[in-house]
Amino acid sequence: MSEPGMKFFGLLVISLSLTIPALAGAEKLTLAHVAINPSQGMLWVAKDSGILAKYGFTADIVLIPGTPRTVQALIAGDLDYAVAGSPAALRARMQGADVVMLAGLNSYPSQRVFVKRDANLQSPKELKGKIIGVTQFGSAGDTFLRSALKKIGLKESEVTILQMGGTPGVSQALEAGKIEVGVLGDSGMLLVFRGIARPLKGASAKEMGFLGLDGPLSTTERKIKANPAAVSRFVRAYVEAIHYVKTNKAGTIRIFQKYMRGLSEDDLGTWLEEFRDGLRPAPYPDEEALRAELDQIGAPKSQSTASFINTTFLDELKKSGFIDKLYK
Repeated sequence: MSEPGMKFFGLLVISLSLTIPALAGAEKLTLAHVAINPSQGMLWVAKDSGILAKYGFTADIVLIPGTPRTVQALIAGDLDYAVAGSPAALRARMQGADVVMLAGLNSYPSQRVFVKRDANLQSPKELKGKIIGVTQFGSAGDTFLRSALKKIGLKESEVTILQMGGTPGVSQALEAGKIEVGVLGDSGMLLVFRGIARPLKGASAKEMGFLGLDGPLSTTERKIKANPAAVSRFVRAYVEAIHYVKTNKAGTIRIFQKYMRGLSEDDLGTWLEEFRDGLRPAPYPDEEALRAELDQIGAPKSQSTASFINTTFLDELKKSGFIDKLYK
């Protein structure tokens, strides 16, 4: 090779080494989410947009129906990070597990009551005597349902609550007519778009005024202590994925269509617009929302919210100006 060619080749190698981590040297991650919807889909965006690769990661993303099961896998070390409802993580932390939340997308849980499209139910009070499907006892949906029943003046004994195993189980039972009422997060909108179910008016966490963290990003203190630099890079990638969703609608829809097959581009676009409106560029877990969820699960008032979250990495990004630069 000529001397100019050698120089060009050398510059090319240096350039690639600075921008694209070598595949052999990339850290392999196992990531999990509990449902198929936009807020849970931030992991898909981070992977399929190339953002994770940019920060030196490859990833397997797995769907684990049911937040309690997902949190157990995280605690066992089978997962590196998880996006899942917060009640199970909060309970685990209170029992001594080292689960911590790194980020939260918004301050209202997405849980709501869905009913069969032709069900003769118009208000939450009409749930009395009904069989209601939830993913798992102790999940975000189960916790929301029990709080909702209390708020509308119904006793838990006045309904029958069934565990369906996960989000797919609730959805399939509604579709098959095995139950006419189920509690789901945003994933329930898939049934709405397909004409199978409808949200019960007045029976969503937001309509009922329940604050909470919707699908927070969690990891373990063990992972943070073992390699804080890698956790910092992952949080950076997660924040950049939020920016991608907020600023690249077409690209986000393409990614979502890969995982949410059967939905039209118009339906996805409508859903995405609603989701993007609530996204915060700096996804700090809302401590007021966290306090509300602790109250819902019966935590002592003396229990500090600070023990459940780690905002060190978001603080670093904010201080460095990284987040501001993304949006300029």
